[in-house]
Amino acid sequence: MADPTTETPQPDAARSIALNSIEFVSDHGLLKGCSGETGWKNAGDPCPRPEWTPERAVPLSISMGRSVVIRLGLSSSGGSPGAAPVEIRGVGPAGITFESRGAAAAPGPLELSSARKIERRIQKLNLNLSWSAGGGATLSPGRTSNVVYVTMGRPQTDRQDTWQEDGVTLKRMDRAVSWIAPLNTLDPHAIVEGVMARFPTYTLLPSPRVPREYHHPTYLNDQGGAWAMTDYVEETGECQAIVRLLRGMLRQLGIPGRTRMIVVWGDPNVDGGRRTLSADLEQQPWAGLDVVKVEGGRVWRAALIDGPVEEGRTYPASHTRMSDGTLSPGLNRYEACLEFAHGGVTRYYAGGAGVFDSVEPILGVFWGLIWFSSAPNDGFRVEKIVATYGPSGGGR
Repeated sequence: MADPTTETPQPDAARSIALNSIEFVSDHGLLKGCSGETGWKNAGDPCPRPEWTPERAVPLSISMGRSVVIRLGLSSSGGSPGAAPVEIRGVGPAGITFESRGAAAAPGPLELSSARKIERRIQKLNLNLSWSAGGGATLSPGRTSNVVYVTMGRPQTDRQDTWQEDGVTLKRMDRAVSWIAPLNTLDPHAIVEGVMARFPTYTLLPSPRVPREYHHPTYLNDQGGAWAMTDYVEETGECQAIVRLLRGMLRQLGIPGRTRMIVVWGDPNVDGGRRTLSADLEQQPWAGLDVVKVEGGRVWRAALIDGPVEEGRTYPASHTRMSDGTLSPGLNRYEACLEFAHGGVTRYYAGGAGVFDSVEPILGVFWGLIWFSSAPNDGFRVEKIVATYGPSGGGR
């Protein structure tokens, strides 16, 4: 007769293991708005945890190049105290697998780490996992699925109180990944240039196609700020709105680099309008061209003009569609650009106007600098051309 104290435990085919939950420990835990439509606002309840239960599966975000760490909620029934330890195994895409490596499946949490790290690529990953148990035991359900947004780093959210575009929501995350993943690059400058390329021009003219609550073309609103631009790309927006959206996407995906929103202008009282002036718009919100004088009893204002004009001629309001299909010249206080620094390289990405290696040539995005007076129906009369700007030479 065999000694019961030395008898080898035998597999127990009657043992049944239930997978009750999966918590993704490596989830950033920042997503909001999984349960309802909140538009583009930084609003909504945090997406629930654990991220998977038999009743629901919610999206999550994880930084690339990291192992996926999960915590399984398990329960078991059947079997006997002498049954062999049961190994739990999960097999997913791109070599992402989980193994308990001999740990017994018992009531309580079981933390596992993927054998392979997530590929270093910004993507929307359907993490479909097939689950099995060893030792002849059964495990149910045998399949789970979660959407994982793979970011470059942890999303930056420290300016939610001051920037409308800050804050992580499911709608924003999905849109940012859908725009940036196809660029197929991890070079932050290439990402910035790729997103900026969607807006080759800017506009000063409100479009009736954009709902009024978004305040096109400024996109200065409490509905999520410039994020709504992604629904109306063809309508573009002001240069500062393009820059705000770009910065919001970079922060949403944790893309490294230092950003500042810079405005550039000329002043008729500074070197005849030929010196490039610049400032950080958020440190100096009043920055830009704001010069007025009175000539012959008429009020003249200075403006940067983005198209050719003639002295003494009257023009319709900025960017009005004219009878020949062209737009009237636009009056501007400044050109807004994203100053982006990474890897020892600083570039200036002008909203709808190109890419530059320094601030000075950005003034060349304008045709010139003028004095103007008001005309009927928001039009303007060119009183004097102060300066004209040649080809910028610094654009890319």
